[in-house]
Amino acid sequence: MINTTLFVIVEEHKENCGSYLGSNGDDDYVPVNLRKHPKKELRHAYSDVLPENPRRRSQTMNEAKEHAVACLQRELDKAQKEMKLKDEECEKLLKVRDQMGEELEELTASLFQEANNMVQEANIKRMNTEKHLQEANQKVEILEAEVLALKQLVLTSTPSSPNKHLHPQICINNSTEKKKDKDKDKGGKPFWKTHRRSTSHHEFTKEARQEAEAQQEAKNDRCKEIDPVCMEEFKCWRLQSDLGRSSHFLSRIIVEDIWPCLNFSNSKLAERVQCCVEDNNIAIEPIPGDNSYPRKCSLTETHHLCNYKIRLGDDSEWYSISQHCRNRIAAVCDFYTYIRYIHQGLVKAEDKEVFYEISRLRKQMSLARLGYI
Repeated sequence: MINTTLFVIVEEHKENCGSYLGSNGDDDYVPVNLRKHPKKELRHAYSDVLPENPRRRSQTMNEAKEHAVACLQRELDKAQKEMKLKDEECEKLLKVRDQMGEELEELTASLFQEANNMVQEANIKRMNTEKHLQEANQKVEILEAEVLALKQLVLTSTPSSPNKHLHPQICINNSTEKKKDKDKDKGGKPFWKTHRRSTSHHEFTKEARQEAEAQQEAKNDRCKEIDPVCMEEFKCWRLQSDLGRSSHFLSRIIVEDIWPCLNFSNSKLAERVQCCVEDNNIAIEPIPGDNSYPRKCSLTETHHLCNYKIRLGDDSEWYSISQHCRNRIAAVCDFYTYIRYIHQGLVKAEDKEVFYEISRLRKQMSLARLGYI
């Protein structure tokens, strides 16, 4: 715009001034009077007033140029600053983009790693669960087989003809009686050898004789009269079949038979024994080795021949006990075992027959406490 204005001013000046070149090619100006119109005045590009002095006009043109250059320089500096700011902003954005890309890659890698870990853990848990399930199924099958076997044993066992597998003391009594009978036979009548019989015949007659003896003993061992109050309590308990002490039937037996049978000098250990017997969490084993010398019984706190030891619950300590203490604990364990069979529904006999068996077990506890067993 400034150059265009200067060009217009110069052209107007040329129109008003005449000049020619010499024929010899010199650049000397020769004035001629060709002016017909009045001389026009120069004016500033940014002013409506034309300067009158030529020097002043040139000075004005220089100022206009300087002003234009200054304006252009300012605009250039401003543009350069803006470009610099934009470059810095672009660099920041590039850094942010690179940082976001790195974070995204790290996050993706961590997510994939976590997903792989979760899949591995899930597979391990699934394998362990399948293993535990298989073991549990095997245990269930074994327990079901044991329950069926116990049901068959209990169904074939009645108070009149108890099963020798459930009542091992019958076998012991039978063996002792057989020994006595043999001794009597040896001391009395002579023995004549008859014809030889097969082994199956001997086994059959032996089992039949044992069953007959057991039935006869059970009939002779029955109580002659039944307590009607205790019988009614037993019937009510069998309908509920609760192993706790809330029932009148079990509370009566605990007070009248179990507590006296498990009453020892060491009261603290006796209480623990009673709790473990109720929870079916007691172990009785014979002491191996030579037991011919007396030792201190943990329950009676006296020195006797202690041929047995007991362990209570998960305790690793064993307590030595005498034969008398062992018989008393075993009698109570037999009672609780039969009560648990009734609670589990394994005993299918009538109320009267079951009550006879419970009365016999109560008698065994009393005999063991008094030392007759």
